[in-house]
Amino acid sequence: MSGPLTNVIAGLDRWFDAMRVDWPTPGYGGPVIHWWNHSLAYRGAGLDWRYEGVIDGYLTLWKSTGEQVWLDKAIRAGNDLVTGQLATGHFRNSAFELNPSAGGTPHEAAADVGLLLLARALSERDSVAGERFLYAARRNLEMYWFEQLWHRPSSTLRDSRDTSTFVPNKAATFIEAVLLLSELTTREDLVEQFALPTAAKILEMQVVDVTNPLYGAIAQNRFGGRLIDAYFPHYIARVIPPLLRLHERTGDPSLRAAMLAAARFLERSREADGGFPQVIYGNGSRNRYPRWIAGSGDILRAFIMSNQQGAEIDLDPSIEWIVCGARPDGHIATAEGFGRVMPFVSRRDRFADDLGVVGWCDKSFRSLALLLEPSPGNLQSSKLTSSARGIATIDESSRTMRLS
Repeated sequence: MSGPLTNVIAGLDRWFDAMRVDWPTPGYGGPVIHWWNHSLAYRGAGLDWRYEGVIDGYLTLWKSTGEQVWLDKAIRAGNDLVTGQLATGHFRNSAFELNPSAGGTPHEAAADVGLLLLARALSERDSVAGERFLYAARRNLEMYWFEQLWHRPSSTLRDSRDTSTFVPNKAATFIEAVLLLSELTTREDLVEQFALPTAAKILEMQVVDVTNPLYGAIAQNRFGGRLIDAYFPHYIARVIPPLLRLHERTGDPSLRAAMLAAARFLERSREADGGFPQVIYGNGSRNRYPRWIAGSGDILRAFIMSNQQGAEIDLDPSIEWIVCGARPDGHIATAEGFGRVMPFVSRRDRFADDLGVVGWCDKSFRSLALLLEPSPGNLQSSKLTSSARGIATIDESSRTMRLS
């Protein structure tokens, strides 16, 4: 199994290189497909949440294999963000499906996570090179998130400067950035001021009635005091790792319990082929169009981290769902079912399913990299963890990777 899965990871790496552009600044470009909106006309560099997974994935490969090339690629990605940072602290074209635009949420916090992970990795080598990455992330967090999005009277992270919307998955990405910044600057007050109040507001939006089939789920957003009774598996998954990190930092067992409940809700929501519905509504009905493929890497990562806390979730169906999306050029298909969302609107046609999007593929890249056991030398010789010890074959008729 190690050969085929490492081939998928290596294919993503090659495809990422092919998606490099030089305009308007160096970075990873290409179109964006999203449930909320598409960005097809703008294909320049997007300094958004794609950098979270790209940097973290490359750092994971570097630590697993000891090969300098992976650290070099992580540094190149960090340089993209530094070069594209504006005087306002924003990153240029950081709004993903709304590009070209700056100030994207959670995208700029996700970019900060990538920068801070890189700064931490470099600091472990006693290198001063990480200082510029720390500085860029700190500028963005202080000038945008702390000064503009944080509502001090209510200790709430707003989704934008002029709304009262609170979105748990975006807030969780902010928590992860705050934890890393606190660690690197030894500022424990940041956890008390920003991370803990934000986590408390996320947990207020979790279903806690154990008799409810939605037990453990976290609502998508809240407008003022009005909770939106919709539960997106992908976004619930993005909450889990940051709050588990906060549990590790504080020792608060309620955070661990809440996130394991969220992970088990995702496990119950997983369908027979390993995919997940787009939305589960409060009445239990499901919207399955589209179902993310490449983006499901965030769910796989949440399962991996939950298992480290004792969840014992079977990873194989999620691995297979992602790997079956691998395409000959190296990218992983975005989704299944866009043609069923709005069948009479051409921009929602089935082309969207197969299109490669860096900001979705990075999520598979980061999670699959976690399945490699530490092994010095070439990536192709790295071994997989026991959670993925199947045999991979390629179905030549469909050109998709399948596990058996």
